[in-house]
Amino acid sequence: MVLYFTGTGNSRYLARRIAEGLEMLLYDLNACIKAGDTAPVNPVFYRFFVKADAFRATDACIGCGGCVELCPLNNVHLKNGRPVWGKNCTHCMACICYCPKEAIEYGEKSKGKPRYHVEAPEKKQQDV
Repeated sequence: MVLYFTGTGNSRYLARRIAEGLEMLLYDLNACIKAGDTAPVNPVFYRFFVKADAFRATDACIGCGGCVELCPLNNVHLKNGRPVWGKNCTHCMACICYCPKEAIEYGEKSKGKPRYHVEAPEKKQQDV
């Protein structure tokens, strides 16, 4: 891999260090793909793309607290009867999809999109 850098001094040094890291990452990704393994993309993806900043409750929110109960990371809490999201979000979308009033949106991206969730099948008496 050949990379060209502009700039001088510290900026060139930093760019070179970043390129070396990227080269190693590409090498590792290539090895994972060849082996059929999962790639080490999640840490990078989560660091730069998974954020809770865009979650918000619309005026349809009734303050039931379902989003608080459902969050697997305890990232949602109620403040003045409204949900507030912290910084520890995995984007499972349980808060959006299980809201009984469909009052939670993720910026404009979730507006008008269908909500979905999977209910666990009930056990039959004979299975117990």
